[in-house]
Amino acid sequence: MGQRQQYFGRVDPFCLFAVVPLLILAALFMWGGIAILGIVLIILSILVIVFDSWTNRPIKKSGPQGRDNRGSR
Repeated sequence: MGQRQQYFGRVDPFCLFAVVPLLILAALFMWGGIAILGIVLIILSILVIVFDSWTNRPIKKSGPQGRDNRGSR
């Protein structure tokens, strides 16, 4: 039976450099009375995290387990 590939992997810590400012801006907009823009920024930050986790998913192993495929052509 083949091993299924995981849909998500670990989140890169450098992703927080984009997400934290988005969340701070969202909080400021919600506090300032522009709640719809705050909600949009929160959704955007969630999408950034999901996309980063999706791009960092583990690579699916193509060969049988326990066998080294480096020498095969």
